[in-house]
Parts: sequence; C-alpha cells; structure tokens
Amino acid sequence: MKQFVVIGLGSFGFNLAVALSREGHEVLVIDRDEKKIDAIKERVTHAVVADAADKKVLSELVSTDVDTVIVGLDESIEGSTLVTLYLRDLGVKELIVKTMSDDHAKILRAVGAAEIVYPEKDAAIRLAERLSTPNLIEHLPLTSEYSIVEIKPPDAFLGKSLKELPLRKEYGIVVIAVKDVLTNTFQLIPGANFEIKPNSALVIIGKTDDIDKLRTLIE
Repeated sequence: MKQFVVIGLGSFGFNLAVALSREGHEVLVIDRDEKKIDAIKERVTHAVVADAADKKVLSELVSTDVDTVIVGLDESIEGSTLVTLYLRDLGVKELIVKTMSDDHAKILRAVGAAEIVYPEKDAAIRLAERLSTPNLIEHLPLTSEYSIVEIKPPDAFLGKSLKELPLRKEYGIVVIAVKDVLTNTFQLIPGANFEIKPNSALVIIGKTDDIDKLRTLIE
C-alpha cells in the first residue's frame, strides 16, 4: 500500500483519488470547497477542507513520508505554481502536477514538479489513437524507439500458434503475454506452441516503427 496526497478536487483530482483508493492505497485529499470534500470523504482515507496555497497549512497536512503528491488545482496558474513551490520546499518524494498549457508546464518544472500531466490533452491523443486504429487496445511508450502495445489479433491469427505468426521474423516483434479479455487473465511469456484463441489480446514489445507497420495489417 502506498500513500498519496491529492490536492484539488476538480474532475481530474476527484477521479484520480477515488481510483487510487479503490486500488487499496491510503489517500489524503485536500480542497477548500467543503461540498467537494463531503462528496468524496467516504471514498478515501482522509479528506480535509483547507487552502493548500497556505504554506503553513500545507506543512501541517502533508508529510514528507508520502510516496506521491498530485496537484490538480484548476483555479489559477498562480495557485498551482505556489503549491508546487511549497511542496518542493517541504521535500516531498515525488511531485506530479496537472497543467493546461506548455507555458505553465515550463514554470512548474522550474519550481520543482517532477512530472507534468495534461489530462485533457492526453485523453484526446489516446482517443485519437483508438479511433484511428480500432484494434489498438493499449499503448505504453517505453522510449522514443520502443513500445509495449496490447492489440486485438486479426482474424487471420486465430487458431494459429505463435511460431506460425510472422511477428518476430517479419516485424521484429515479440509477444510477451496473451490476455483473455473475458476473464482479464494473462498468460505471461507464452511458448512458441501457444495457440491464439478468440477473445484474446496480444501484448507485444518492439520498435515503435515496426509496430506502426504491423498496424497496417491489423486495421
């Protein structure tokens, strides 16, 4: 179990806090809106009505022992930046901050944010990828060169073993797991004789360029 602090209960902060709590983590949420705190207090570990832009209040509520603090304030760039600066001064281990613009992101990095997230932008990009490639289920970029991707296999793959598929020979791609989408279970590192069945998804790793080539096959 990890410890998280979520500051700001807009849509992003609220849903993130609930999801983390659902996963079994300890979650403290902070927002100055009492109604928002009332709406979430039964779904997280701790919920506090407070102004995180007050450095003294922040120091009393946020322990440096927590694993990650996520700042999801929507009110103003100034408020978000101040809270980020105060948290850096407090010495939190990992600081993730929501932003809406590249200029704001530059400021946040300058004052100590370890990671910047663009919820709306990221969601839009993921939706565009899914709409452009319906068989592309999930995508996890590892570096600029390599990715792990979960794909729905084309019908031509069904009933065939992995050694019969052209993935490694023609595309340089390796299947690292096969997921049963009905039971949400995984067969990790399947053998060459593993047969692809209906309702399967392939988790593959390879160069991003090679995966893009494979997409032309599965579209």
